[in-house]
Amino acid sequence: MLLATSGNAYAIQVLSGLGSAAVLFLVASGLTLIFGALRVVNFAHGSLYMIGAYLSITLAGKIGLGNYTFFATLAVASVIVALLGLVGEVLVFRRIYQRTVLTQLIVTFAFVLIIGGAMRQIYGTEARLTGTPPFLAGGVHIFGGNGAPQFPVYQIFLIGLALAVALSLWALLYKTDLGRNVRAAVSDPELLAYSGVNVRLLFTGVFMLGCFFAGLAGASGAGLGGVDLKIDVQVILRAFVIVVIGGLGSLRGALVASILVGVVESLGILWVPKASLVIVFAVLVVVLAVRPQGLFGTRTV
Repeated sequence: MLLATSGNAYAIQVLSGLGSAAVLFLVASGLTLIFGALRVVNFAHGSLYMIGAYLSITLAGKIGLGNYTFFATLAVASVIVALLGLVGEVLVFRRIYQRTVLTQLIVTFAFVLIIGGAMRQIYGTEARLTGTPPFLAGGVHIFGGNGAPQFPVYQIFLIGLALAVALSLWALLYKTDLGRNVRAAVSDPELLAYSGVNVRLLFTGVFMLGCFFAGLAGASGAGLGGVDLKIDVQVILRAFVIVVIGGLGSLRGALVASILVGVVESLGILWVPKASLVIVFAVLVVVLAVRPQGLFGTRTV
């Protein structure tokens, strides 16, 4: 009986890790998309996640958190973050596409500080909480009867959302002309421009799409618990680990690495509650020792 209970606890923890992995993939997919197409290391991506989370909480407070307004909240928060990304791309980011990685990190880190200060002035320093819509409340018994642990329905929704985004991005990148142009822009943007494609507009659209996913991750991830002004750094650290483990610019790698990081960190909470993130970085070290380019990355000469 004890072994069965322990087994159920581990199974629930793994499923919880998949729920966390779903949110991490939404963040990492946007980060991967921007880096893969534009070769920009956007350290401010976690700040966009934070904006999306706070916007969803604010909107939920204004219009309520019903079954329909929930989706409106996700959509509006994500679009607002995408529009903020548009402003940032036009004014700043397109000027650093060809700059060194160090320059990109300095500029994007400046955005982290600016956004963090602005959010502190607007929302204060206290953590904010939000709920879940009625149709996503409660849990389901995955193992056993009524006495078994429950798995939250909301996390099942997040897993489904992440899978839908992954399939949509795959279809966009590999089954449409837009996706072919994006992949062509990665290898030779000048040649693509000569063929009549507006590369600058293409880059702006890709950047906005990446920001949209960051906002969607924040808006949907806010339902997992409290949100505070430290969430941006916590998210971007994990997102960068995922992108590096999966391979820079690899969407498939981001998906696999998100699952790996989410499950490993979730199990780490059982094994070493005060140092679960250490296990994640240990996995990063092991992967880079075996494959320096990441699981699905391409080795550069």
